[in-house]
Amino acid sequence: MRIVSMTLSPPIRVLALIGALLATGIVAFVFVVGRDASEGAVSAPPTPAKTPAAQTTTAPKPAVAKPRAVTTKSGFPAPVDRALRRGGVVVVVVYLPRAAVDAIVRREARAAAISSRAGYVAISALNARLVGSLVARTGFLPDPAVVIVKRPGVVTSRLSVTDRETIAQAVAQARR
Repeated sequence: MRIVSMTLSPPIRVLALIGALLATGIVAFVFVVGRDASEGAVSAPPTPAKTPAAQTTTAPKPAVAKPRAVTTKSGFPAPVDRALRRGGVVVVVVYLPRAAVDAIVRREARAAAISSRAGYVAISALNARLVGSLVARTGFLPDPAVVIVKRPGVVTSRLSVTDRETIAQAVAQARR
């Protein structure tokens, strides 16, 4: 009786690992691309066939409320613009609710804003309209993000995970 070894040689192991990683990458790519394409496409509801009686009577169209603009002339969201009008420098924090690190950064940023006598605005990352206008004005934002803005709407610093001393120093530099 002959015993057959079922172990793989090192080159075959490497090849199998590369193949598995490649397959995982392809599946992830298809998932992301397929999701973006399906989210952007909106199918129109089917239109019912009109009868001659339905064509003669037309119901008035309901008024559609226009979405409120969240950006101002400065290009920042309205809460940031209001804080800029009240004070010269504003600490803006973009955070994810219920994230432990984001809660710490938010607490540190608020403490730094209070000690530096700067404005403070916290924006949830789940609020797409506010975050979208903020990203359009400042560029890519990490999560969590701390942005220091001074009047007339100039971004002086973009920070990630920081402590209150670093944020207070950025506020002091913005005032110069």
